[in-house]
Amino acid sequence: MPDFRLTDRQQEAERLLGGPAQNVMIFGGSRSGKTFLLVKSIIARAIAAPGSRHAILRFRFNACKQSIAMDTLPKAMRLCFPGVSSKWNDQMGYFEVEGSQIWIGGLDDRERTEKILGLEFATLYLNECSQIPWSSVGLVQTRLAQVVNIKSGHKELRPLRQRAFFDCNPPSKAHWTYRLFVEHRDPESKLGLPHPENYVSMQMNPGDNRQNLPEGYIENTLGGLSQRLQKRFLRGEFADATPNALFPDEHIERWRHVTGELPQLQRVVVAVDPSGSGDTDNADN
Repeated sequence: MPDFRLTDRQQEAERLLGGPAQNVMIFGGSRSGKTFLLVKSIIARAIAAPGSRHAILRFRFNACKQSIAMDTLPKAMRLCFPGVSSKWNDQMGYFEVEGSQIWIGGLDDRERTEKILGLEFATLYLNECSQIPWSSVGLVQTRLAQVVNIKSGHKELRPLRQRAFFDCNPPSKAHWTYRLFVEHRDPESKLGLPHPENYVSMQMNPGDNRQNLPEGYIENTLGGLSQRLQKRFLRGEFADATPNALFPDEHIERWRHVTGELPQLQRVVVAVDPSGSGDTDNADN
């Protein structure tokens, strides 16, 4: 197995995750290593505090299971914790790691969400936040309440601090992620946060993770996107807010069909009065 080493930017982000702030958001472009780093941090917390619970949530359960449970988390276990075993409980939807549980969930599945929200957690991680509505965030954060101690051998050292992690490819500046973590304002009231120091963020872009990307991915794949998409997925910047947009980017992202077969489309023909009057009875007058 090749040696694994975090990039310089990932090491900087890891220090931020272990800092004094309870709420940390990592935002930036595509394939910048955000998700891998946050999943690695959750595994480390699970190992440090046996009996702890941690939840990784996305808007859609199927997307979370495929991207996290079937890809990122096993990869992080293999590369960063090669001597530690993990077991996936498919019926319940969590990994068991050193006596701790890492739950995988989606906010689109009411039954599964209620099962998760019936528990208390030491860590909450909202993945791909551009898809998650603000109304769901407050509900989930009420479960950040588990009290559990870090242990070394049979000695309990200190309580594991509750943490909430967030990540996203930046949507528009009207999104709650920008208002909460960049402007430090309440997304509903628009008032300043009483404790802004408790909400910190950091930008990570593909260039910061070049050593782990295929050759040409940044220049050819991301560099070939439109300027609008490059701003988001290459440069990792929030787009200017467009309050009157018919289809905001976050709505498109939230309802994007990414798994399974596409639904059957049905053609609908609508008759339109070209005169604009709507008076078809007197159209010749």
